[in-house]
Amino acid sequence: MTALAIARFDSEGAFLRARTRAIAAGHRIVGEWTPYASKALDSADGKRGILPAVLAGGAIGGLGLLAVEIWTQMVAYPIDSGGRSLLSWPALIPAPVELAAFIGAVGGIVAMFVKARLTRLNHPAFDWDEVAHASRDSFVLALGCTEGEDANAAVALLAATGATHSRVVGL
Repeated sequence: MTALAIARFDSEGAFLRARTRAIAAGHRIVGEWTPYASKALDSADGKRGILPAVLAGGAIGGLGLLAVEIWTQMVAYPIDSGGRSLLSWPALIPAPVELAAFIGAVGGIVAMFVKARLTRLNHPAFDWDEVAHASRDSFVLALGCTEGEDANAAVALLAATGATHSRVVGL
């Protein structure tokens, strides 16, 4: 990628039209910044939420601890106390439930950071004036242009869909 076509929009409708036309034209969306969470972007994204990570983490953590407890009671340290069976499962339930809740919460937090792409504290995009406006009152769309593509054509596409300001940023 040698350049970015970046544009600022005043309305969500123009932003969504530009996004749709850019995807239809085969451009790669590098960044999207909006002043508020847009339900249209969530549904168009196709990404799943953090719930699968919470459920998977909880299930793996809880079942893993239950398996360790059962192995410990039956194989590693069997104790015949008062004639009870070696597998006294009701006594084993509280700890796996608590660990499942804890590991599920940790998995959800990790999935949130991964999904939000919060891997670094500063990004070069934060230096652009358009992105500074996106946190207050405008919508910003950045398209990646490879060597074979014409960045000016991408800027023209963004301007035709209602961009108030568009430009090419060299990388």
